[in-house]
Amino acid sequence: MKCKQVRKRISQYLDDELVLDEKEAFASHIRDCAACREVLEETRAVHKMFANAERFSAPYGFSTRVMANLEEQDQTWLRRIPGFGPYILRTAEVAFALAVITIGIVSGNLLLQDKMPVHRQVQESFSLDLFQATPPDSIGGIYLAYVGGPR
Repeated sequence: MKCKQVRKRISQYLDDELVLDEKEAFASHIRDCAACREVLEETRAVHKMFANAERFSAPYGFSTRVMANLEEQDQTWLRRIPGFGPYILRTAEVAFALAVITIGIVSGNLLLQDKMPVHRQVQESFSLDLFQATPPDSIGGIYLAYVGGPR
């Protein structure tokens, strides 16, 4: 394991979330690398400090007030317009999507104008004139032979 990988996994190591192979590679690297060992010890000290910190309970109604404030702040000016807020947003989204599609079509046509002969060749290669509409050994061919239609 490299230093960058070890430092990304320090929290997982301290929380005992690494699988056995990762844990062994981590421990091997820590034994050999003094810099990573120092970072591990610093992180372990911070981890212990928070684990041993005194816990305080929130005042009554705190979470309700926080959630109410968040909902109030979430109201954008478009959503405050009575009845029209969601429609304005949807209309803007549709207009943007149509603009992107139109730009794509126009730029595609501009790019293909220079290569029109190639485009025609491709179009002709997919032409249905190359195929028999009703091969003689197909059900359609048998039917046309029976009724005397074109082959």
